[in-house]
Amino acid sequence: MAEVSLKRIRLRAYINTIADMVAEIEAGNTVDRDWTVEELRKALKEVRVEPFRGIKHSEEVYEKELLSLYIVATRILRLPLKKFGNTFEEVFSNEVNLNRVATILKKRRDIQDVRTTIEKYLGVVDEVSLSKIIRYVTTEYYLDLINEDEAMRSIGNIIKIFPEFEDRFSRMTKFFIAVLLGSKIVSNEIKSKLELEMQKKAMIINLGLRSGAPSDEYIIDVTKIAYGGCENVKKLSETIKNSSKKSSI
Repeated sequence: MAEVSLKRIRLRAYINTIADMVAEIEAGNTVDRDWTVEELRKALKEVRVEPFRGIKHSEEVYEKELLSLYIVATRILRLPLKKFGNTFEEVFSNEVNLNRVATILKKRRDIQDVRTTIEKYLGVVDEVSLSKIIRYVTTEYYLDLINEDEAMRSIGNIIKIFPEFEDRFSRMTKFFIAVLLGSKIVSNEIKSKLELEMQKKAMIINLGLRSGAPSDEYIIDVTKIAYGGCENVKKLSETIKNSSKKSSI
């Protein structure tokens, strides 16, 4: 399935969920976070598409996908959320603050000031909260709301701002890197294993990481989930498999 088709199908599930939310609110029914997660699960199942995720599938991925719903509601549909009372703010209370953080990360400002602001919005900053920020930016990129330069600058900034997490950022950025490289594979900008390796290394350097690029196999798997297994993905996947077989002989 082509990149644009799979992305549109996933987007349709998000929009259907938001439409159901609006209908329930206007009918005077209670809409909370748990209800929204369950409706999103149903919507994705109806269009027969996976949630936007890495290679591991767990129930919590639907909770994480509320990021996508919030971004679609506020940035793509541009819904006047205040029109629906406090419901949207209550359902997306976490996402509101992540959006604030993602917004300031795109700007070049004093690192210490940005750190103070992030801590103000998120409270205790740990690996979980940093992973959510990275996923937020990844989702913005995936939904074509920011370009590669903006995405790279945002993630590079978060790595600079919290150097004490240096040894863990390699793990936290795997999905982000795979989604960006996956887009290049689908568009045929990356056509060979060598080009993939070169792009991986360049991205790691530009992010300010010392090591930790995701494996070729991980990138291919994420690309298939996010964009679909189009011909370009299949060709590169076969090349990587054949290369692995030769190296094991």
